[in-house]
Amino acid sequence: MTKPTHSVIYKARSYQADDGTTKHAYGTLGAAWADENGQINRIALDTLPVSWDGVLYLRPREEATR
Repeated sequence: MTKPTHSVIYKARSYQADDGTTKHAYGTLGAAWADENGQINRIALDTLPVSWDGVLYLRPREEATR
């Protein structure tokens, strides 16, 4: 099995920063793998959040780009 190329994340919560701007905290749910053409072809979730907005984000893993 190859190493995952992306992390699957979600917006866990929003909060007010000291300067008054709204910031977001994110959590990792699992991993995704890209094929030889760079297309995501497999996603594995380790967990599902109890409360979230239903949107998942894919972010490249740094170790996959080295």
